[in-house]
Amino acid sequence: MIKNIGSIRFLAWAVGFVMVVVLGVLAVRTSSGEALRSSNVIGQLVPDISGVDFNGDVFSIDEHKSKWVLVNFFASWCVPCEREHPELDAFSKKHADDGVVISVPFGDTEKDAREFFERLGGDWPVVIDEGAQWAVAFGVLRPPESFLVGPGGAVVAKWQGEISLEGVDEVINLIGRESKN
Repeated sequence: MIKNIGSIRFLAWAVGFVMVVVLGVLAVRTSSGEALRSSNVIGQLVPDISGVDFNGDVFSIDEHKSKWVLVNFFASWCVPCEREHPELDAFSKKHADDGVVISVPFGDTEKDAREFFERLGGDWPVVIDEGAQWAVAFGVLRPPESFLVGPGGAVVAKWQGEISLEGVDEVINLIGRESKN
């Protein structure tokens, strides 16, 4: 009988532990299923991103401070990066007037990153992070990671893992409502 009580206590403890872990995971996910994370850069001015993009055009994030900027760190070898690419394209098209996507290869070669865009499309700036200085400034650990910069230049959200247009728009709408109050 005592063995059964010990087993029941252990089982109850294990089930409780699993439930706490599941609730913790759910607490950091947006309703669309992607992970919305905290970061040291949230609430801070966006780190400087500037350079020549794949088209030979000069890109500076400072030129887009009146818009929403979705900074996406990706890699050509990253399966979730490939899956989220259509969502970035959808954001780029939907927010053509009030937003821009900037992609930054992470742990990848320029050649492979170019082939990734040639294969999957996308007409937004892709800028090489020489020396991983932007990845360090943003605190990127692994792709995909995305950061939403609000009009005015402050980082307002971070996603670890795949993003969706719906999830990014949820944040934009929430911030829009808060700024009107």
